[in-house]
Amino acid sequence: MSYFKHFPKTIINGVEALDITRKASLNKLIKDSALSYMSYTVADGERPEDVAYYYYDDPQLVWIVLLSNDIIDPYSSWPKSNANLDGYIISQYEEKTGLKGDAVLLWAKDTSIAANIVYYQSQFDPEVTVNRASFVQLANSHTVTLDKATTATEYTITELGNVSQPDWNTFAGTTNKTYILGDTFVSAQSGASISSGSSASVKGSSATNPAREYYAVRVYDHEFNLNEEKREIQLINKGYVATIVNQLKTLLSDEK
Repeated sequence: MSYFKHFPKTIINGVEALDITRKASLNKLIKDSALSYMSYTVADGERPEDVAYYYYDDPQLVWIVLLSNDIIDPYSSWPKSNANLDGYIISQYEEKTGLKGDAVLLWAKDTSIAANIVYYQSQFDPEVTVNRASFVQLANSHTVTLDKATTATEYTITELGNVSQPDWNTFAGTTNKTYILGDTFVSAQSGASISSGSSASVKGSSATNPAREYYAVRVYDHEFNLNEEKREIQLINKGYVATIVNQLKTLLSDEK
């Protein structure tokens, strides 16, 4: 049975079109009629009609699969295959990045830039996220001067100050390394060992900086996660299909 052939016709701006305004009533019919659902995970590349064939033994019942999950536009709401997801990301971000093809995917995954960061997510609670401004504020709230640093703690250089390169090497336990803004190191000794005439700032430690709870979610992972969420759907108990099909015809008929 084709879903759309049961919709009555209507006239919109002088053009005949399908009257889909009764879809809300059909959704209510499905929700009220189905007393139980089966959870289903859509496999990579699996289409709505494939699911209908697998569970209902009839690909024409694809409309039940779609409406029971409030899907109007399968193109945007149904999970994309991994290959199609890459194409979607390219099409969505080409203009923004000024890049083409696979170069967009490389940009979307690049961990060395900040432009592709969508948000920051807590490693302890995936429901907790912060935007970039909030993350930067968290990180900067824990900036300390070098003479307050603690041995065996990880820091990032936020201000080089007037600490000499030999002193940086001594402090970080390294040899002949040139330290620059943004370098990360584990302190080899207390900041108190830096001469009183030297000044610099470092940011955070794995133990105390609240920003270290969060990690960057970049464009590719963000789009991938959204797509994965769409894989979890519900299927109406097949025992109710005959009733729903019959009521569909009545609901969408022109008869009052």
